[in-house]
Amino acid sequence: MESQGEIKDMVRLAVIILAAGKGTRMKSGRVKMLHLLSGSPMLRYTIDCARDLKAQKVIVVIGHQSEEVKRSFQGEEIGFCLQERQMGTGDAVRCAQKMMKKFSGTVLILCGDVPLTKPETLKRLIELHDFFHATITILTTRVSDPAGYGRIVRNRKGKVVRIVEEKDASSREKRITEINSGIYCMDADYLLKALPGIQKENAQGEYYLTDVVDMAVKERKKVEALIANDPDEVMGINDRADLANADRIMRERINTGLMKAGVTMINPAVTYIDKGVKIGKDTTIYPNCVIQGKTIIGENCVIETGSTIADAEIGNEVVVKSCSIITKSRIKDRASIGPFAHLRPDTYLEEGVKIGNFVEVKKSRIGKGSPATMTVRKSTPPISRTGCSSGVIPSLLHRSK
Repeated sequence: MESQGEIKDMVRLAVIILAAGKGTRMKSGRVKMLHLLSGSPMLRYTIDCARDLKAQKVIVVIGHQSEEVKRSFQGEEIGFCLQERQMGTGDAVRCAQKMMKKFSGTVLILCGDVPLTKPETLKRLIELHDFFHATITILTTRVSDPAGYGRIVRNRKGKVVRIVEEKDASSREKRITEINSGIYCMDADYLLKALPGIQKENAQGEYYLTDVVDMAVKERKKVEALIANDPDEVMGINDRADLANADRIMRERINTGLMKAGVTMINPAVTYIDKGVKIGKDTTIYPNCVIQGKTIIGENCVIETGSTIADAEIGNEVVVKSCSIITKSRIKDRASIGPFAHLRPDTYLEEGVKIGNFVEVKKSRIGKGSPATMTVRKSTPPISRTGCSSGVIPSLLHRSK
C-alpha cells in the first residue's frame, strides 16, 4: 500500500497524548514534558503532530505539575484531562474516556515522551489501519538492544498475538528484537468497550493498554502492525542522556531541512538552531552559532562564528560578525553588527546601520545608514588592580542620526 501523503477525508481522528508522568529519572524539579528539546517543550512535538494530522479532537492526559503544563499550552485547541494517580497507560486512556463520548472513528494514541516520531510515519500508520479495516494497528520497530521495551510476539504466520512487557517477559521473549513503541491506532468504539476489562495482574501492578491488544486477538479482531524503519522515531526519553541524544537528532533534522532550503552551514554539527526559526536562502551560518526562539533571518545574510541570536527579526544582506549577541531586536537590510556587539531588547536598526566592536545598544532606534562605534582611549594614569583609577575614560560611544 502506498501512502497518499494526506489522510483520507473519511477518517475521523482523535488523538490521545499520554503525558502524566513525572519523569523521575530526569532528576529534575520540572516535569519531564516541559524539558526543552531544540528550544520547545518535549510535549510540543506530539501536539504539533496531531495538528499536522488534522485531528478533530486532541486530548492530553496530564498529571504531575498539571497547571504548569496547561499554562505552557494556554490558548491552544487542546483538551486536558487529569490522571491523579499514575496507574499505567490503560488507566491514562481511561481518564480520557469522558472526553471521547459520542466520538466514532479512529483513535491515535501517542506518548508525550516520544517526540521524534514524524507526521509522515503516523500518516502511514493511520492509512494502514484504514486500509485493512483493522481494530488495532501498532507502530513497532526493530532494535539491536531491546532491553526495557515491550516485545511484539508474533505467531508462525507473522501475525501479532500479544505484547509482553519487559518485566513480564520470559527469557525467550526477551530475545525478541521487535519492540512496542507505545503508539497505536484503535477503533474508537472497540477501545471504549475494552477499557473496563483491563486488569492489573502483572509485575508492575498497573493497568496496561497492551491488554486491549490481547483482548482483540482473543476475540479474533484484526490486529496489524507497521514497522518503523528508523528506530530513532520511537525512542523514548527517560533521562538527561536520552534528552541530549534526542536533541542531537532533532538538531540534525532542523539543520538538514534548512540546508535543503538553501541555507549554507559551514559545520552543521556545531550549529544550534531552534525549532521554528526561519532563515532565508543564501544565508551563511558559521560554526558555534546559537539561533533561538522566534527568530527570522532574511536572505544573503552572514552570521559569523560564536554569535547568539534570540527572538530577533533580521532583514536581508545583514552581517552579524563574530561573537555578537542579539536579543529581541529588529534589524533592517544591509546592516552590520559587531564583532563582539550586544543588541539588547527593543533595539531597532534601520537600513545600513553599522554597529562596531564591543558596542552595546538597548531600547534604541538608530537611523538609516548611521554608525555606532566604541573607541577606547588610552589614559595616562595606570588602571589599578581593582579596575578603577581617577582620570580613566574607559569608553566613549559615538552615535550619529
